[in-house]
Amino acid sequence: MIEEQPPYASGAAQFGKANGFLCALRLQTNVAGRCLFLCWLLLMVLTPHSSRIGGPTTLVLVLSLAVAVQAALILCLLSTALNAPVAVGIGAAILAVTWLIEYTGVNTGLLFGHYRYLSLLRPQVAGVPVQVPVAWLMMLPPAWAVGAAIATGQTKAHPSRSWLNDLSIALVSGLAFTAWDLFLDPQMVAWGFWQWHTPGFYFGIPLVNFAGWATAASAITFALMRIVAFDRLPLESLAIVYTTTWLLQTVGLAFFFSLPGPALAGFLGMGIFSALAWRRLLDRSE
Repeated sequence: MIEEQPPYASGAAQFGKANGFLCALRLQTNVAGRCLFLCWLLLMVLTPHSSRIGGPTTLVLVLSLAVAVQAALILCLLSTALNAPVAVGIGAAILAVTWLIEYTGVNTGLLFGHYRYLSLLRPQVAGVPVQVPVAWLMMLPPAWAVGAAIATGQTKAHPSRSWLNDLSIALVSGLAFTAWDLFLDPQMVAWGFWQWHTPGFYFGIPLVNFAGWATAASAITFALMRIVAFDRLPLESLAIVYTTTWLLQTVGLAFFFSLPGPALAGFLGMGIFSALAWRRLLDRSE
């Protein structure tokens, strides 16, 4: 005979999950992180209106500030969990490697296909806008959190973690990161920030570009996982950044930038990863 649960059991379980999640979030964020999160939100809300107020130059300025603040937020979250020197090292590695990848891509077409950055997005270093490596930094760690939650479902160190486990996390993280580009690339092309030599199947973007994003993001993630304690990542707070980006991009592209197709594709792409990650994260918060 199956014993029925009391009617309040489900509610108590949900309360336990919410309480566990909030406790984890409090431990993962400090005052600086919360302030940076609010500043980032404000800049993201202002971005759709900036071009109407001051034209393309103002749009680039506000967008650049939003990218910088989000990257600072990510470093702050990583510093709280891993300590500042490790966070700075991760940030420096991402900036250096992704600049090299972008420089190679612009000059050879390797990984992403043939494209070029236009003069509107400045300043540039050897033809690569400085905002681009910073954008990799601001979204790769949130994708790591999503990948770690989906692939392993654990936040604490696991002594038996192997290279195969790391590879599975890296691959899922790379795909979660690439899902963001379903929003990004059509948006940046529409704004005149970069241009493809031969427009492709996905709203003018070649499909090879997404394969390149997934490959590069997965490779960077796997390499860092071999030297950094990824088991200590602040998964809940990084996942909030990922999910907030998903929601803001969906609303921005659908209602402000007249890009309903990429808005729907990105909504579905990032939304799937967000839903799967939060299911694991909330289950662990009991």
